[in-house]
Amino acid sequence: MEKEQLLNTTFTCEQVVTEDMTAASAVPGTPNVFGTPVLVALAEKTCFMCMDQASVEGEASVGVSLEITHSSPTPVGMKVTCTAKVEKVEKKMVTFSFEARDEAGVIGNGTHVRAYVAKAKIEEKAAAKLNK
Repeated sequence: MEKEQLLNTTFTCEQVVTEDMTAASAVPGTPNVFGTPVLVALAEKTCFMCMDQASVEGEASVGVSLEITHSSPTPVGMKVTCTAKVEKVEKKMVTFSFEARDEAGVIGNGTHVRAYVAKAKIEEKAAAKLNK
């Protein structure tokens, strides 16, 4: 698939909330509900999986920016679904809108921009920081 063909496509991922996905698991003293860091990870995963359909060998996508609203709590044991839609494709940059829902309704939404990169090159760049 060509990258430009991603425009207006959607991709969905889902997961059932477990104890290790709660805000309390990440930050003791916070509520025992689906945590915002895990919502961020689910949105990133959904967008990554969508872009992966148009990746070529040795290429991956990385997050560039993220805007998110987490508007409703979700209890442990409930399913959360994230659906991302490609809003814009500009060369290696892809802009998404996304919405997350649990079994009771919308729990969050936002926008996410990702970029296609050469996986080995970005890993080398990161590793070079250890030698400074």
